Amino acid sequence: MFQNERNYEPAVEALKPALHNLPGKIVAITGLPGVGKTSLGRYLAYRFNVSLIETDLFLRRACGAMEHHEDLIDQVIGTRLDQEDPERQRPVVIEGATVLRLLDRLGRRPDFIIHVINSDAPASNPRLAKELEGYDAEYTPASAADLFLDFSAS
Repeated sequence: MFQNERNYEPAVEALKPALHNLPGKIVAITGLPGVGKTSLGRYLAYRFNVSLIETDLFLRRACGAMEHHEDLIDQVIGTRLDQEDPERQRPVVIEGATVLRLLDRLGRRPDFIIHVINSDAPASNPRLAKELEGYDAEYTPASAADLFLDFSAS
């Protein structure tokens, strides 16, 4: 069903203990555009039967730049995590190139971080590349990650 399913097994094995009995947790997937974050997120959502937030689907143009509909993303996360009864809380997987910044702005901390790289991914446009360099310097997602995945072909 999933083309790179074999590449995703390290993430499944690492998440099994964290998602046992599906507690209310945030799993963040970070990495540059085009590295395979969304495909991994979709697989994990399918495999664990949890919600996935693809942050690119919540982008809007504001003042000539793209930004996230943060309030909507927070509402989606809240429907899974902000339940009075812990038995009703459910995990959520959220993926995006700047997902740690987004979660920080929402006042939420990821419980598990997966950082994905792929040397075969297309280069980002120069404007986006500059923003991503700033994000990387501020949040150091590779070193903050609980799991590091390399989806490069070689």
